Amino acid sequence: MNNNDFEMNSQTFENYQPQKTYVTYIPYGLTPETYEERKNIRKIANIIGGALLIMSAISGTFVLLLRVILKTLGLWGINEFNFVSEPAFLQFLQVILSTIMFTLPFLLLFSASGFSASRLVKFKRPKKEDILPFFLLGISFCAFANISVSIIANIFASLGINYQVDFGEKPQGVLGFMLTFIATAIVPALVEEFACRGLVLGALRKYGDGFAVLCSSILFGVMHGNFQQMPFAFLVGLVLGYITVKTNTIWIAVAVHCFNNAVSVIFEYATQGMSGLAQNVIFTIYLLVCLLLGIIGVYLLKNREGAYKIKKAKIKSEQKQIYKWFFTSPTIIIFTVLSFIEALAFFK
Repeated sequence: MNNNDFEMNSQTFENYQPQKTYVTYIPYGLTPETYEERKNIRKIANIIGGALLIMSAISGTFVLLLRVILKTLGLWGINEFNFVSEPAFLQFLQVILSTIMFTLPFLLLFSASGFSASRLVKFKRPKKEDILPFFLLGISFCAFANISVSIIANIFASLGINYQVDFGEKPQGVLGFMLTFIATAIVPALVEEFACRGLVLGALRKYGDGFAVLCSSILFGVMHGNFQQMPFAFLVGLVLGYITVKTNTIWIAVAVHCFNNAVSVIFEYATQGMSGLAQNVIFTIYLLVCLLLGIIGVYLLKNREGAYKIKKAKIKSEQKQIYKWFFTSPTIIIFTVLSFIEALAFFK
């Protein structure tokens, strides 16, 4: 070996840096593929749970913040500003509150985590052949889901439990009806479907449409925060999720949601002053009409291949695993616990 070779080898040795190797720890019972799926599902779950917690925080502090602002300005308690407790103004606040609650937290957290809302939420125009059958199925299912509210109320009554949910006084007159209609039917249908059947369901569809529909429906039920509405909202969430994954757009679900809430508002205003018997007769007639419409919807889909099948995802994990990973994520647990605590407050 000559001196030049020795000098070259010495320089090579001096500049040599050992390569770092990274080893990913895979928990026992998981494969690299299932470990990655668990990580991603928990990430999505914590994003969703975080958005729901922020949503709850906004709901709990909005009126308090308004009161603080008015007190700071020296306006709280002045007769001219007693309108803040008026039913019409509260409906107006509800419109603003719902819009903020179901958009900002979800958009911020999903965007910050690298998810594109335009990809998750299906805004495309529904196919003409999908509109009527799925709409009829949806409103029929929602009509009968309303019965769950009466069932829960009767169960509590039979047990001697006083469970009262105060939804507030409704404003009267034409303007009051219009405000209530906007606050109850139009705005919730748009923003709740955007969040629940758009971002939440859209983010979970990678792991199966059935998984996405069921998880989003459970959370939709829980977020209502009282035991009377939870079963109803869960059932409605199931049919709205099913419609969304079958039509690949949120617009029919928005229409069904809006129609169901609109009927509730119209029924409440139109039957004021009527006896309980008259109200029951009207509601029974409505159920019979919805039953007929549901039958028509089923008939229109009878020759549609795969109309009632839910697409499965090509994943390595078992179904029970992905449900466990989703519902044991910290933010989902915290949100669920807080929602049930809120629901307990209605026991008198």
